Amino acid sequence: MSVRADRFVVQRVHNNNVVLALDGSDRSVVITGPGVGFGMSRGTVLDPGRIETVYVPENAARAQIAADTLAAIPVPVLETAAAIVDAFDHSAGLTHSDVLLVPVADHLHQAVRRAEQGIEIEMPLVWEVRNLYPRETRIGQEALEIIAERLGTRLPSQEATAFALHFVSVSFSQKVIDRTVLMTQSLTEIFSRIDAYRGEPLDRQGAAAARFVTHLRYLFTRLAEGREVADAPALLHDALETGLPDAMRIARDISALLEESWGHTLSSSESAYIALHVHRLLAEAGDSPSS
Repeated sequence: MSVRADRFVVQRVHNNNVVLALDGSDRSVVITGPGVGFGMSRGTVLDPGRIETVYVPENAARAQIAADTLAAIPVPVLETAAAIVDAFDHSAGLTHSDVLLVPVADHLHQAVRRAEQGIEIEMPLVWEVRNLYPRETRIGQEALEIIAERLGTRLPSQEATAFALHFVSVSFSQKVIDRTVLMTQSLTEIFSRIDAYRGEPLDRQGAAAARFVTHLRYLFTRLAEGREVADAPALLHDALETGLPDAMRIARDISALLEESWGHTLSSSESAYIALHVHRLLAEAGDSPSS
């Protein structure tokens, strides 16, 4: 994790490892590092050699809250959180340590406490997050290995989803975060409608579902950017209406859902391609969407 070269003046020492300070722009920031606060007092300049991370919040009030949060977290947990943020920065080619440290450390602290007490919680959207954000999920799984190695605690595999969501949130702007929520909701609703057609849940773990989700990811991107798929030949429309009427009906239902959710009209060509993917999905699941 990179260390800033600014001059930091102590505002308040929370403990030996967490200090509230002013940076060179007179912003309140939170400094962490082994022994960074030892022997320090208000108005003194921090030793840069002891600084490990610098968290820059939106304002002074949030800086105080962040410092209180980090000061309540045991040092091994805090250091493990910093290692997780490092792993994300390295894998994603980003430097968001100051944004990620507090939420990751706080989540890790609570997750470890739950594990020690034998408390299990249901983690929603595990499948959706894994399919929509495979890179962030992979780094979330790496985080679980870092935790096991450093803390000796094996968290439930679904906790990788929680860490992945932190990574997703820091990778994008607020506009794209809103799009992330819409993508997840759309994906969930589409599969719910396919389940209703089948009369039973579809296997979300199979290769057919994964391929279908890949198509949907490209579709969501086109919707977000206002782009349309290339026109499908008229013969394709006619053939699908004649040979795969159920797949076309499901595709039109999905198109109507997406038009309402995303506020964009889907062309008949887009519906045709959705129908092809729906047909393949259901055929590989053992259904026959052609009658």
